[in-house]
Amino acid sequence: MNRKRFLYSSILAGIGLQFPFQTFFKTSINLQNISIEQVLGLNTSHLEPSPILLEKETYKSFSKMRSAALKDNIHLQIVSGYRSFSQQKQIWENKYNQLSKTHSSSEAILEIMTYSSIPGTSRHHWGTDIDIIDQSVQLPEEDILLEKHYHGTGVFSNLKIWMERYGSDFGFELVYTDDTTRKGFLYEPWHYSFSPSSKNFLSLQMKESFQKSWEKLNFDGKSKMTPEFIASYFKNYALGINTILMPS
Repeated sequence: MNRKRFLYSSILAGIGLQFPFQTFFKTSINLQNISIEQVLGLNTSHLEPSPILLEKETYKSFSKMRSAALKDNIHLQIVSGYRSFSQQKQIWENKYNQLSKTHSSSEAILEIMTYSSIPGTSRHHWGTDIDIIDQSVQLPEEDILLEKHYHGTGVFSNLKIWMERYGSDFGFELVYTDDTTRKGFLYEPWHYSFSPSSKNFLSLQMKESFQKSWEKLNFDGKSKMTPEFIASYFKNYALGINTILMPS
């Protein structure tokens, strides 16, 4: 894939280029109620203390959307909501250490990044993003989060149709669309984000202050990532999203 070839060369590039988070876009959003620790997945004070942790406004809107979907016999269930840094680190390192047995470090990193975010950068750290299924249907025995389950005669096709019609009414937008011009992570028809809140978190993630805090984090494979690679990752992956979710 072109995105992998581009990032592969960036991983191998020499040290020296600083990645200018703050230059990607300008925003006037008020960030005073969000901390860098919350963006990194290190602080949960902004989350609703419910069985599935979500950012408070996200939780309120999801509850309303779930009730509305029930009237149309769609039983929304979140299979992944908030994910802490330590959880993302464990996911990343399990994959990295396994792939490193048969791949170079650069190849392992790119393979993981097909769907998984680098620790400290996942949108799931924010509590604004959800992976959803319809729990009323007979669940497939294989991995439930597969593209084919959301299209055609797939078990979650009705869920997808409902979300396309009504998700935006509750502030939820698909993050990684099937737009072929979009860069970054592959298409995920199950991953939605509560736009009013996630825009704020993304705005802070793109600031230099976030960069400095993220640089202090440690996880397997990080030492193999050059500044050029990190710059391309944030530009093409963190910002490779549905344009509706971009801060104005």
